[in-house]
Amino acid sequence: MTQVHIEDLDSIDWKIVNELLRDGRVSLVELGRKVGLSHPSVKVRLSKLIKRGLIKVQANINVTKLGLNLALINVEVEDLSLINNELETLRRCLRVILLMIKSGNYNLTLLTAYRDVRELEAFIERRIRRLPKVKRISVETIRIAKPIFIPWLISLENNFNCVNECENCNLRKRIVVCPGCIIRIVARGDK
Repeated sequence: MTQVHIEDLDSIDWKIVNELLRDGRVSLVELGRKVGLSHPSVKVRLSKLIKRGLIKVQANINVTKLGLNLALINVEVEDLSLINNELETLRRCLRVILLMIKSGNYNLTLLTAYRDVRELEAFIERRIRRLPKVKRISVETIRIAKPIFIPWLISLENNFNCVNECENCNLRKRIVVCPGCIIRIVARGDK
């Protein structure tokens, strides 16, 4: 995919993007009216923005409405090249909303969702502390002020190894009233 430069977009492209950020379900006719283009012209521009990989029209989730809490888990790993497989597992994990590799005091940051602090503790013990060469971990509970709706792919179409792992988790067995894994809740449709 070719790089898109900010200069490649004109004011109409930005208007289209902003209108879709306000309401991703707006009809092409309405979108055209708002940006001053015909329905076919908007469709061509929108298709071009999507094809270039600049935007993706998707549903975003209000995590607070689901009764979930959020935490930023900052991790310092001695050598990130040693955890490529683990990064892929974390990238696929339904609990992980955002995974960042970065510079600074911590070189790995995860935005995660949890219902109960015990669930967060189990995730940290099972997934994060087991990463090779972890030097330190910092956990911050957060509330997102903007945006309220965030992209979070909760997908059950793949088989996740962590479902089996959770069922056999010693931490889960030790906790008398285990809140369980968020994956199990979504999979069964429990509340």
